[in-house]
Amino acid sequence: MSPAAQTYLGIPGYIIFWVLFAVVVALFLQRAYKLWQFVRLGGPDSRSDHPGRRLATMISYVFLQKCSLRRFSWRDRAGLGHFFIFWGFMFFMFSYLIYIFVGDGLGLAEAIRATRFSTYYSLVLDTAGLLVLTAIVWAAVRRYVFRPNRLEITAEAAIILSLITVLMLSHLAIEGFLVNMSAGHVVSWTPIRQASADLFAGVDLGVQKGLFTGVWWLHYGLVLGFLVFIPYSKHLHIMSSPFNVAFRSFKPRGALVPIDLERSETFGVDKFEKFTWKQLLDGLACTHCGRCQVACPGWNSGKPLNPKEVTLELKDHMLEVGDAVLASKKAAAPAPPEGPGAASAKQEPAVKDMVSDVITEEVIWECTTCRACQEECPVLIEHVQKFIDMRRHLVLERAQVPETALNALKSIESRGHPWRGTTLTRTDWTKGLGIKVMSEDRNIDILYWVGCTAALEDRNTRVAIALARVMQRAGVSFGILGGEETCCGETARRLGNEYVFQMLAQKNIELLKGYGVKKVVTACPHCFNTLKNEYPQFGGDFEVVHHTELLARLLAEGKISLGPSVTGKAVYHDSCYLGRYNEIYEQPRQLLNGMPGVEVVEMGRRRNRGFCCGGGGGRMWLEETIGQRINRMRTQEALDTGAKTVATACPYCLQMFEEGIRAKDIETVKALDIAELIEAATAKRS
Repeated sequence: MSPAAQTYLGIPGYIIFWVLFAVVVALFLQRAYKLWQFVRLGGPDSRSDHPGRRLATMISYVFLQKCSLRRFSWRDRAGLGHFFIFWGFMFFMFSYLIYIFVGDGLGLAEAIRATRFSTYYSLVLDTAGLLVLTAIVWAAVRRYVFRPNRLEITAEAAIILSLITVLMLSHLAIEGFLVNMSAGHVVSWTPIRQASADLFAGVDLGVQKGLFTGVWWLHYGLVLGFLVFIPYSKHLHIMSSPFNVAFRSFKPRGALVPIDLERSETFGVDKFEKFTWKQLLDGLACTHCGRCQVACPGWNSGKPLNPKEVTLELKDHMLEVGDAVLASKKAAAPAPPEGPGAASAKQEPAVKDMVSDVITEEVIWECTTCRACQEECPVLIEHVQKFIDMRRHLVLERAQVPETALNALKSIESRGHPWRGTTLTRTDWTKGLGIKVMSEDRNIDILYWVGCTAALEDRNTRVAIALARVMQRAGVSFGILGGEETCCGETARRLGNEYVFQMLAQKNIELLKGYGVKKVVTACPHCFNTLKNEYPQFGGDFEVVHHTELLARLLAEGKISLGPSVTGKAVYHDSCYLGRYNEIYEQPRQLLNGMPGVEVVEMGRRRNRGFCCGGGGGRMWLEETIGQRINRMRTQEALDTGAKTVATACPYCLQMFEEGIRAKDIETVKALDIAELIEAATAKRS
């Protein structure tokens, strides 16, 4: 007789079984429905495109555990442990459906256990249980003995580890009791099951039957308890992360979501319900793993920014005030006429200010938008857009902008570039080079978008000159806009001024279309990303290439050949906006490897896991007063390779490395743009 078939205090076990199940399911659905209501408070976000890719992504990340295994190494085996626990529970969930809810719940346990399927599946379950126990032991050692900084010691984590351990041990005990109680009717050929049976072999069968009943109800109770506990705990991600992964964005990585300036009544986000539903789902999907914070340059350099905490604080804020917002919306009536009392009628529930009390302004402005957090997140949380949305509110609604950023924004509006103190013009660097200007001669194949920094910042004008000379030597037909070129708007957009960005974007698109421009090259990854990924939002569809792509193609086609320029070790730094945003990693390295006498070495953090220089996200124009300077940390990583040349492919990175090298007072190491290295190499060859 199964435990569910017995009678307790005059109540049949079946009734207790299904009443408990009904209560637990009701509690689970009540909580799930509440969370769904909170998420629905968010704004619209179309994520229904590419259904096939979405399904494939969910299968890959969730069921094939790409999220856990993609960072696997023998030094960090957490991903493998998570893989065992996940699939162990998948096998057990299937067994619960068959053995508990169909077998014990419907009185078919003996019939099911007599099948050949049960014989073989028991081996699968016993093996899964042992692997889960092994993974749990490793997880406990890792969390409490060799704990990485990203993991926190919490009571909840201890409870979860303990409950999983009891679940697995109780399963193995139940299997052993069944063998001993069945008098040979239950097959015990699996070594794990037999070992459990042997452990209790000396115990009286009557005692074993009582223990079996008690352990069975304990196991069932824990299964139901998990179902209630999950939506209230950090393990909520078990429910929500599959959906978060499935609803990932398939838009270009580097494209921020625009504001409809003509229709929007407010700009940016200052209340959780102004985020989109997907942004709210992000918070529920967070696994608390801390991989994002370990990758974050702000957190690494001792600043108050922690992307994991921002995600969780926004989620906690939603859970804290969500009921009040729901009640407010339900009680909302048609707007009363303006007059005495109108203000009180419109009054909303008093809650914390999300962009000063929940997430401080200091944290909001620390983000470099490097996207390292998103690259590391195992459940594809989208952090960067949230920071920009909150900046948009601070800038466009409250006019609360750090002074240095405000000066850059004012300069962009009044002078068309952020370099407030420069005395250079857009064409000073071209003197003596014979470069075509579009207003005088539009008969070209490619437009060279110089960018504000390369045209107007003294050090970077040498990069513009170098690139122009290489293109001339290769016979590339190109021209520039000259005095008509203005800022692409990237800085304004990342600093939260969407209005200025859209004004500049529309002006530039109109100008480029007027000249019939089809193809654009630029040496600035920030301009590159904006022109390529964001201008199409406003009708600006152009073929945009980065100068490393163009130079690599010219080298491959034999239009340029390289002689010796620098010699010895050279290390390449991956710009965030060129690498993580646009996945351009190979072309810069191909160019360096093609230079005679150069030994290319790598930093530990490179390619998609590269460390930010600290200049992105408008941080180029913000003071860095807390913790270490990010650029100096990255400079030290480059110096640790022993390289005498630090190669960059971004004007911001170049400046950041130059400042870092000067700060360390090292004269034997130079930072150079790849265009400068190629120009010197082609000059030597010619």
